[in-house]
Order: sequence, then C-alpha cells, then structure tokens
Amino acid sequence: MRDSRERFREIVAHEHMDPERLQALQDQRAIAHARFAMEHSPYYRDRYSAAGFTLKDLEDPAAFASLPIIEKSEVREHSDRFASSEANPKTARPAGTGGSTSAPLKLLHDRRVPVRALEWRLYRWWGVHPSDNIATIYRQFWSEKESQRHSLRWWPSRRFQLDTSRLDRSSVDAFISDWRRWNPSLLTGYVGGIVELARMLEDRGISLSPPVAVAVTAAPMSPAQRTEIEAVFRAPVYDHYRCGEFPWIAGECSQHDGMHTFADLRKVEVVGTDDRQVAAGVTGETVITDLTNRVFPLIRYRLGDRTSPIDGVCRCGVTLPRISSVAGRVTESARLPNGQVIAGDFLTEIFVKNPEAVRQFQVHQQADYSIVLRCILGSSPRAEEEVDSVVRELRDVVGDAVPVRLELVETIPHDGGKIRYIKSDVIV
Repeated sequence: MRDSRERFREIVAHEHMDPERLQALQDQRAIAHARFAMEHSPYYRDRYSAAGFTLKDLEDPAAFASLPIIEKSEVREHSDRFASSEANPKTARPAGTGGSTSAPLKLLHDRRVPVRALEWRLYRWWGVHPSDNIATIYRQFWSEKESQRHSLRWWPSRRFQLDTSRLDRSSVDAFISDWRRWNPSLLTGYVGGIVELARMLEDRGISLSPPVAVAVTAAPMSPAQRTEIEAVFRAPVYDHYRCGEFPWIAGECSQHDGMHTFADLRKVEVVGTDDRQVAAGVTGETVITDLTNRVFPLIRYRLGDRTSPIDGVCRCGVTLPRISSVAGRVTESARLPNGQVIAGDFLTEIFVKNPEAVRQFQVHQQADYSIVLRCILGSSPRAEEEVDSVVRELRDVVGDAVPVRLELVETIPHDGGKIRYIKSDVIV
C-alpha cells in the first residue's frame, strides 16, 4: 500500500506538468522500455533485430515511432517468448483477456507495479476517496476465499459486487440490501451491467441513495445511455478506458470533454491506415505501450479500438493529453460479400443524430451476411420514424449486397455485462 501512495503522489505531480516536459518524460520512458524489452525479452530481441534495429538505435527517442506494431495474433501465438528475464512467480501475475469480443489472450502483469495509484487518480477526478465504500458490477472471478481476503484488505471500507453473469432478482435484491447498508460513493462496472441494473430499478420503482459518481467501461456508451444512468442513480457518469492487457489507460474528468490518457505511465498512439499518428480530430486505431510492465512488455501494441486525439489543454487544468470516447473496435465491422467493410465506428454512431430514438441498439450480421438492426425504442415521440430513417440509411450503405432487417425488441442480451454494438457471425 505504501508503494501505491508513493506512486500516487508522483502521478498527481505529473498532472500539471508543462505539456512539452510531459512529452519529453514519456518519450524517454518509452524508448528506455523498448531497449529493456530488446535486451530481456526473446520475442522483442528477434522482432526488433529482424526489423533492422540495434540496441544503439534504441538510445534515440525518435526511433520509437518506427518500431514495428505488435498484433494480438503475435501475443496469442508467442506469449511464452514475450516474457522477460525478470518474470518469475514473485514478480509476475498471470492475466489475460476474457475473449467476449475477440479471441482470449494469456499474458502477465507486473506485481511490482502499484496499479491502485492509477485507480486513485480517477477517483480524485471524480470526487471519490480510495477509502470510500464502492459498489461494482463486473463478472465475478473470485473464489469465496479470495473475496474474504479482499474484504479484509479494504476493511473498514466496503467493496461489494453484483456479478453480471447473475443479474437475477435475488442477486439484485442482495445488491440493493448491501447498497442501503453501506451507501457507496462510487458505482463502477461494465456499461451493460449498469444499464441493466438501472432498468431493473426503474421498472420496480426502486430508488437508491445517489453515489458521488458512476463509472462505466468495457464498451462505448451512447448519449441516451448516459442520460438514462444519470437519471436513475442521480449522479454524474464518467467513462474510462481499460482492458485486460492494460488495467487503466484513460478516463474522463469533471469536464466530460474526452478522456485524459495516463501519458506518464502509458503511451497512447492513434494511428491511421498507414500506421502513422493521425492529427487531432481524426479517427484511428489505438496503439498502446505500457511503460511500467517489465515482466511482459507490450510495446506499440495494437489494441484495436477506434478513437481520435483531442487538441489543447482541458479546462480542468490537467495537462495530460486527451482522446475522444472509444467508438468501437476495428474487428467489430460488417463485411459484405463483395469485400466491402462497413467500419465499426460508423455503425456505433448511426443514431448520433437521433440519440433519443433508441435506448439501446445492436447491429448483428448473420452468417449469410444479412444484417439485423435490433432496437429498444427510446423516449423520442418520433422514435419509430427516426429508427426507420436509420434503417433506410443502412440499406443505402449496403446497396443490393445484403438485406437489412429491423427488429424492435424489449431487451438486447449482453456478454457478461459487456454490450456488443456490432456482432458478426461472418467467418473472416
């Protein structure tokens, strides 16, 4: 815990650094990490050597942007060779991705990194103290013994959880009972799980004491969903960016004007189709480097999410750079028989002009390439008409290639609390 407090003080100091000094700090840390990986990881040694790099080259921070981008398939196929010489049972903790939106990956987290400090950074922006009671809505991976150990570690603070794989009435009732007993300052979890809980509470006419903040992650959040969550819990909603590979990457501050990247500990690049950094306001793919994990380096790792850089310093005064909310994943696209691809960031924004038309939607491409648009109608008095206009737009985009069908539904299933805006059964 002491290491976390020390790291927290350090990163708080970085939040108001001059942008040029902050960039220089990140550049030095990034190239030093790449050099370490080439010296201590078999995979990076061979990968960088094959690309024509030497250790001498990796003394120059300018070389970093030319390093090869690492694909998920490389980690999947060669995970054992990514581990560095520092990886051992004392320093490395097995980790991975769940695979609900892509094939699972196995990797290692560095036990020596006080990641709680990154969480506390977000709490500070949201007005939450680390010692406050916190309610979570995630998939439950802990055994009973692990849950008891977690509770003892945070005593007398309370951390209680609703398992997104068990969103039934009895589990929700138990969660409501815990909420009324402990009055959490923060509710955090998957967008899908929190939306489901909000609708259950609204349908049953149940009101809970408002937390200070609600934090969501794991999927894009539509404006209508943000409004819905804020109305039910009577608290501001904050988006943040994290995944199995990188525990924390970025998050919203009180201004809700994009997400600050943790540039002192993560290097977030947004690249175009040529794998070069895009300009502010231009959408590209996220390529992430963890500047802290020395047991399983992930350097210039293509995470596959879509976002855009935001120019200028945020009104909150924090100088950490910003990106827009993640719009969708490259892998979550629709593909037509003629080879045309409809980008995921287009599909996730099909209701951006009419956000009140739907409460939730999903674009599901069937194995025969046909497209089903599932919608839960929203509060707009012209909801059906607005949904029909989106269906016509989709049909215009695909032309005569495949049929597009509309389904008006009451619920849309989620994968363990993660909403999949674009789902495809097409084998690529």
